[in-house]
Order: sequence, then C-alpha cells, then structure tokens
Amino acid sequence: MAAAEAASSPKGKSLASGSFRPSQKKNNVIAKIQAVVDPQNRHGMQRVLAAMTWLGLTPEDLDGSKDQNVEVSSKVPDPKQAQKIKEERVEVWEGLRKARLIEVERRLQFMSDDDARRVMRAKPGQGVRMVTEEDLPPVEALDGMQAFEEMRQKAFQKIQEEQQRKAALLASGFLMEKKRLDEADRKIAALEQRLKEYKKAQADAIEAQKKENAKAQEKRQAQVQKTARDRAKWEDETYEDLMSRIDKARSTRAKMYSKEGLKDTLELGVQRRQKCFDQALEREQALLASIEAASQTAEERLQVRRQEIEEECRQKAEQSQAKFQERQVRIYAQTQDWVDRKLEDHAKFKAHYKTCIKAGQDLQKARSKSAGEITKKAMEKWRANHTKIEASREKNNSDLLERQEQARQRTEERMALKLKCANDIHSYKEVKYKTWGELQRRRMQEIQQSRDAQTQALVIKIAEGQAKARAQDAGQMELKNQRARIGADTLALNDRAKEGFLKIKAEPDERRIIKVMSDLGFRMPKLPDQEDEEDEKKAF
Repeated sequence: MAAAEAASSPKGKSLASGSFRPSQKKNNVIAKIQAVVDPQNRHGMQRVLAAMTWLGLTPEDLDGSKDQNVEVSSKVPDPKQAQKIKEERVEVWEGLRKARLIEVERRLQFMSDDDARRVMRAKPGQGVRMVTEEDLPPVEALDGMQAFEEMRQKAFQKIQEEQQRKAALLASGFLMEKKRLDEADRKIAALEQRLKEYKKAQADAIEAQKKENAKAQEKRQAQVQKTARDRAKWEDETYEDLMSRIDKARSTRAKMYSKEGLKDTLELGVQRRQKCFDQALEREQALLASIEAASQTAEERLQVRRQEIEEECRQKAEQSQAKFQERQVRIYAQTQDWVDRKLEDHAKFKAHYKTCIKAGQDLQKARSKSAGEITKKAMEKWRANHTKIEASREKNNSDLLERQEQARQRTEERMALKLKCANDIHSYKEVKYKTWGELQRRRMQEIQQSRDAQTQALVIKIAEGQAKARAQDAGQMELKNQRARIGADTLALNDRAKEGFLKIKAEPDERRIIKVMSDLGFRMPKLPDQEDEEDEKKAF
C-alpha cells in the first residue's frame, strides 16, 4: 500500500526505502516529460521516472538538452552541405526523442507498482548488483503474505475447533458407549437363550439326517450289487460272441486258401479278363465306325459350304462392280456441274472488274483537277515545320555544349578536393560517425541500461519471492509445531478422560459423574430420549 501511494505521488518521494530524492532541477525536467507522456497525471512523477529507468533512459535523453547545440565540423568544404547535415542531425535527434517518449508512454500503461518499486532500486550505468536487505520491503507487505496469514489464522481456528469437537465427541461417545454396553448385555443374554434353542433344534435335525443317510447308503449298496451282476452277464455274452466270430473267420480262411479254392479263383479271373478284352474290342470297333461316319458327314458339309461361299463372293463382286460404275457416272456429272458454275462466276468477276477499273479511272480524272492546290499547301506546311525543328535542334545542341563546358569547369575546380561520387570525406565522417554512429551508440547504451534495470528488477523480484517462501516455510513450521502441541494436549486429555471414565463406570451416582466431567473440563452432554430417536427414525 505504501509503495502504491509513493508511486502515485507527484512529488519527489521515493518508492522504497533507500531510494534517492531527485533534485529540484531534475524534478522540473521530469515534470516537463510527465506533461507530455502523462498529461492527466494518472501515474505520478516517480512512476514516469521508473518507466524511464526500465527503458534505460535518463531525463537528459528526453528533454533535448543534450542536443541543443548541434555542431558540424568546419572541415566540410560546402556550407550548404554542412547546413544540410546539421538539419538532418537535428531531425534524427528529434525523432529519437519522440520515439523514446512514445515508448515511455506505452510502458506506463503496463507498469505495476511492484515493477516500479523494483526498477527504482536499479542504478543506471552501474550494471546489476547484489540484492541487499534495504532493497526488500517488509515480509508482511509482500504480495500474497496477507492471504497466507489469513490462511494460517483459519488453520489455527480450525485446529482449536477440532480439539473442542473431539473433546465433546469423547464425552458423548463414552455415554453412548455405556448405553450401548447396557443394551449389549441384554442382547447377549437373549442371544445365549436363542443359541441354546438353536443348538437343540440343530442336534435333532442332525439325528434325523443320519437316519436318512443310512437308508440311502443301503439303497446305494443294493444298486451297486445289481450293477455288478449286470456287468458280469454282459461280459459273458460278449466273450461268447467274440469266440463264435473267431471260429467263423478260421473256417473262412481255410476254405479260401485251399488248392481247390485258389484254382476256382484263378479260372474266374481269366474269364473276367477275357470278357473285359472282348468288350474293349467291341467298343473300339464301334468308335472307329462312328469316327468314319462323322468324317464323311463333315466332308459333305464342307463341300456344300464351299459352294455357297463361292456363289456369295461372285454375287458380291458383281454388285460392287455395278456400284463402282454408278459412282463414276455420278462423280462425272458433279464435276461437270462444278466446272460450269466456276466458268459462270469467272465471267461475272471479269465484267465487274472491268466496271470498277473504268469507275476508278473516271474518279482519278475528277480529282486531278484540285490536287495541285492541295499539294502546294502541304509542301508549305512541311517547310515551316522543318524550319522550326531545325531551330529547336540547334538550340538544344548549343545548350548541351554549354552544360558540358560548365561540367568540365566544375570538374576541374573540384579535382583539387579529391571528391568521390560528389561527396567529400569530411561530410562522409560527419554523417556516418557523428550522426548515425552516434545514434547507434545511444541506442546500444539505452538497450544495455534497460537490460541492466530489468535484470536488477527481476533479481529483486526473485529475492522477494525467496523471502516470501522463507516466511511461509517458517509459518508452516510454526503451524506444524502448533498442531503437534495440540495433538500432545489431546492425547494427555484423552488419557485423563479414560481415567475419569473408568471412575465413572464404577460410580452409579450421576452427580459424581458430572463432577468428574467438570474436573476434566467437559460439560455433561445429554443423550437423546427414546421418543426423540423414534421421531428421528420416522423423519428419515
């Protein structure tokens, strides 16, 4: 808050502790600059100075006092050239000053109070220095520390409320526990009675189940014996069937592989092969007969087809010859007609040509009567124009010779100056080094000072952040210690409460219980009635 008031103050007060107080003369210069960049005085003189420092500028760079006496070397041979260089230099310095004023005005729009306070700690021309304690504001004034303090106070308040809540919860929990223990004793007695009844019913059910299991076991044994008998019977039947099959197979093999059986088999095979050979021979003869018949039929069809093709070709040739003769006659008739039309058109053209030639000759004879007078006038006009052009050319030639003579004389006069491209070395040095070179030097100095000021402000900002972090760490540690102390107090209170609750359990008198609770720092909570609990259950 103090930094904001100092930044908006129009007087020469510092933005932070340790900053210098500008002199009256410097204040007057800054006031003039402020009248240009901040005519409504919305930012204050100190912020204008901070913006100038941010950009690496001094009041002398903006008031024009350094550029009031612009001088040009007397070695420049041409006074007009020297005056031109001086005017150009004045224009460059004025343009630089206006550009700097615009930059200062723009920087004022975006500069915060903290940036102004930090950059005012920079010293133009001295580079970046280490941060000292004087450069940093009080930790409480740093951005975000007020919110941190509020957060810490809320945390303390929350811890205290939590302690009070735990104490009340501990007392009410004990009473509820006592009530639950009494209720549990009643429920345990009822549960033991139900368990006795359940165990008796369970024993009766187990005895009945054992009897049913014995009957089921006897039934399963009878079923197993029946299954064994059926299995033995099936095995006997299967063995007898297998042996009968084996005997039958033996008799069949003996009959098949005997000499009589093999002889009959061989004779049957020879008869079968002979029958197959006879059938194949019959099929081959039938195939040859069908092939010969098909060949004869195909030859007859080919002969008929050749005759048809020959007749068709002959007819097409006759038709083509007739068509060709007809086309020749038609072409001859068309050619004859075309020749007749061409001869007729040519005759018309020749007649028209002769008519036009005759008309042209008549027109020339008519125009030749007035052509002499027109030609004479045109010749006189040409002579006048020719004389005018010749006079203009002679004048231009004489002017050109005069300019060349003047150029020769001017060249001879300036040869002693050893000029190049119509410029002397002194004018060149004045323009390059003392105008544009000086402009570059000022700009480079301005950029370097601006970088130093911004770097110094950034270093101070980082130092402020580190100081704020250290303060927050200290606050967090204090909060942690406070929580540890509260936790220890809570544990001690819990131990005392347990001791008191053990006394309460052995004490049936409610007044003595209330006295023990008061000694522990608690007030006796009141448990809800049975009717209130039923009403709450109905409501839910």
